[in-house]
Amino acid sequence: MLKARILTAAVLLPLLLALLIYGPAWGVAIFLVILITISVGEMSMMIQPRLDELLRNYAAVDGAQGEAKEVYVAAKGSAHYRHLALFCSLVMNVIFVVSAFYDLEAGRGIVVFGLIFAMLAGVFATRGIEAEMARILGFIITLVYAGFPWLVIWELYAKAQNAQYLILVLIVVWMGDTGGYFGGRFFGKHKLAPHKSPKKTWEGAFAGLLASVAGAWMWYVYNPEQSTVSLGTTLACGFCGGISGQMGDLVESVIKRFTGVKDSGSLLPGHGGLLDRIDGVLFAGPVVWLVLYISKVSNSLN
Repeated sequence: MLKARILTAAVLLPLLLALLIYGPAWGVAIFLVILITISVGEMSMMIQPRLDELLRNYAAVDGAQGEAKEVYVAAKGSAHYRHLALFCSLVMNVIFVVSAFYDLEAGRGIVVFGLIFAMLAGVFATRGIEAEMARILGFIITLVYAGFPWLVIWELYAKAQNAQYLILVLIVVWMGDTGGYFGGRFFGKHKLAPHKSPKKTWEGAFAGLLASVAGAWMWYVYNPEQSTVSLGTTLACGFCGGISGQMGDLVESVIKRFTGVKDSGSLLPGHGGLLDRIDGVLFAGPVVWLVLYISKVSNSLN
């Protein structure tokens, strides 16, 4: 497993960095849309069967009620849920990526549009009040977790030369993952959250956080001529991004335990699905963006 993880990373990471640094913006945009499609697809495939199971159990318990039978019928015919989730996410993100070439502030409106669109799809694509509410919740969870963070990732890419802000996020998360893995493997004794992720330890979490901050510092040292971010802000990005990246990993662990799957998919050998690899990035990206934004506002006020 470790050999497969290392081999996959050794092949994909240089290609990803080359695309971000040297690739055209339209190529990165297309690449992000592909990642969006995969991540939303994986998330909806995890959520849908569990929602259907809960609806079937509800119908079995209250089978004498006509409304419960209607819910069961709606659940049986809900295979289109994944396609609707993908459609909502793609519409939202394609509009954003296209508009972002002209106006990066379009993200706020796209987020609201995406949520409203998801709620409408959940209501009018399903029959039965309980099923409709389940679909609304399923759509919102899928889009908020696996769809919306990509809007911030695109903005981080577009707002800095050579994608340096996005590369900062990637370094913080990847260093944190590596430090957490080896720190937990060699020193882990105290469980961090056994009911969420039994293998994670406090020692591994602390090692991962130190590695994230160290990664941010290295990013600052090797980008002094390009970076407009102070060392303090950079270290804050490493600290806050490291913590949020680990929280993202825990959130996905909860989702996988709830849905009863081991991995979100099998796309990446040794890693599982795409979400298994980028769950930390989806959480750390918005947090690093917020730290950079606060720093920018503070500097403008001084």
